[in-house]
Amino acid sequence: MKDYPYPYPWKELPGTDKEMRFLAARFETMSVKERYLLEGASQLQSIQTAADMINLTEQLHCFTYYHGATNDEELGRYDAEYQSKVSPDLLPFLNLARWGRDLQEMHGGVYVSGGFVEQSSPYEEVYNGTNLSSLTGGDYSVRLKLSSEYCPEGVWVRLPDYELMTGEPDALAVALAEAVPLRLNKLSQVTLLEAKCCLDNIPDLASQYESLEQFIRDGNNLGYVLDERGQGMPCFEERFRAAMELENCTRLDHALDISQNLGCYDFIPAAQKWERYGRYLADQNGLAHLNGPAGRYFDPYAYCSQEIKRLGLHPCAQGYIARNDREFLYEFSSQPRQGPELTM
Repeated sequence: MKDYPYPYPWKELPGTDKEMRFLAARFETMSVKERYLLEGASQLQSIQTAADMINLTEQLHCFTYYHGATNDEELGRYDAEYQSKVSPDLLPFLNLARWGRDLQEMHGGVYVSGGFVEQSSPYEEVYNGTNLSSLTGGDYSVRLKLSSEYCPEGVWVRLPDYELMTGEPDALAVALAEAVPLRLNKLSQVTLLEAKCCLDNIPDLASQYESLEQFIRDGNNLGYVLDERGQGMPCFEERFRAAMELENCTRLDHALDISQNLGCYDFIPAAQKWERYGRYLADQNGLAHLNGPAGRYFDPYAYCSQEIKRLGLHPCAQGYIARNDREFLYEFSSQPRQGPELTM
């Protein structure tokens, strides 16, 4: 296999028309960070067909990118500063080039045009030739395209960005470095061209914010919410989407408030999930003896049906839902929204 910088010549790969259309859409909105990840990943994995490339673009999270670490010395500096937290006073006395060489030998990564890429978790087959419609096309909470006088065509950023948590330059810093060169990477120097939320019920996202900084904060917060998945709440995504449907939610800030107030909703998912959810719900409600012999004869479908009637839940796309009497606290929305309305 040849080693290609980005963009990989994917149009030369053998594949079906659907696969090529999928890749065309994927490359069209690929973020700057993803470009660098792909540049390295395509050297670390064998790419022979369009299916191989689809599997790779779906698993860029299996690779780690170290921005600006384009040689041994800079790789050593990156590890010393961001990961080993070495005192700045000590850096001048370290053999950073040797540090970087040792890291490359240990981790088996490659240098790319923007930094260093290594494989950090196992790489699997997620595309089997028939499941294109179920693939993510690249996970994100909010996708935005930023332009500047230096880069009028714009570059893509996919949130969430984790720099505030890790201290390491992440998606936003990587994109700004390309859009605004000479280290003048300030948000005040870029313009928002396009924006899209992963939640289909939130259209016209760019028009909802006057401040790009606030927009990015909320986009990051949505990403953190989706990553945490309600800290293990059963059927979190279904409950979240059902609550947004109930509230006729079309704004990102309102969606964030809903995500923090999911306890304000009584919810039961669609019937295909009742086998497990019914037992969970019965346990939460303190129904005794489910761990004993009676548990073998417990009917979770009958229990869920009863709870839907008892709680007065309304049908929705994700199951059944209604607001309860808990207080809904507003943290992100500028003002309280109207009460719930569910189109029956």
